[in-house]
Amino acid sequence: MARSLGDARYRRVTRAHVLASPLHGERPVQWSKTLLGVVVAYLAGCYEPELRDCTVHCTSASDCTGGQVCRKDGWCAMPEITKCPKADHDETESNPDAAAVAPDAPPSPTVCEQGCTNGSCEDGVCVIDCSTAYACSSDVTCPANLPCRVVCGDHACAKKVNCGMATSCDVQCTGDDACADDIQCNMGRCKIDCAGESSCKKKLKCDHACACDVTCSGLGSCAEPAACPAPSCKLGNGCSSLLAGCDRC
Repeated sequence: MARSLGDARYRRVTRAHVLASPLHGERPVQWSKTLLGVVVAYLAGCYEPELRDCTVHCTSASDCTGGQVCRKDGWCAMPEITKCPKADHDETESNPDAAAVAPDAPPSPTVCEQGCTNGSCEDGVCVIDCSTAYACSSDVTCPANLPCRVVCGDHACAKKVNCGMATSCDVQCTGDDACADDIQCNMGRCKIDCAGESSCKKKLKCDHACACDVTCSGLGSCAEPAACPAPSCKLGNGCSSLLAGCDRC
C-alpha cells in the first residue's frame, strides 16, 4: 500500500513538472519553427549559384547579375572577359530573333547547289562563269528560284542571256565584244553592266523588271537603248532604279 501511494505521488509530481515545463503545449512548436527558420536562412546564405560567362543574353546592365556586365555583343560576362567564344552559347536558342531570315537573304548553300546545275554557288548566288574568251557560245539561262549572276569575258555570251525565273539577275558583260545578243530580264530586280568595249550589242530588255540598272561604261557599249521599266527610268542608253518611281521591288 505504501508503494502504491508513493507511485501515485510520483506520477502527480512528474505530471506537474511536465505541465510546468517550457517545452509543454505550444512552446515546442514555436521553438521548432524558430529552429527551422534558422536552418533555412543558413542554407540560403550558403547557396551561391554558379554564374557562367557568355550564357545569358542581355540588352542592358540590369539583365546581368553577380558582377557581370552586358557586353556590346549582347552577352552577360565578367568585366575581365574580353571575348565570348561562339562555342559557349547558341545564338539561335538564346536570341530567337537571330533565327529570322532577312527577306533579301540568299538561300542556303544546299538549296543553291541543288538548283545551280550550270554554275557554282557563291554565298547562295548561282554564278554562271563565262569569263574566259569565247565561253558560253550557246544561250545562257539562269536557274529558277535563285539569285543569278552571269559573268561574260571577251567575245563570250555570244547568244541570248535569259534571266528566266531567277529571284534576281546580275549580268556582267566585262569583256570586249561580250554579250552579243539580247539580254532578257524577268520581273525581279535586274542589273546589267556593259563594261567591256563594244559589249551589249543588242537590245537589253528589262521593261518588266521591278527595278533595273543598266550601265554602259564600256567604249561603244549599248549599241541599242535599253528597254527600261518606264520612260522616266532611262539614263542615257541605260536605266537607273535610283530615279523617282523606278524601284518597285
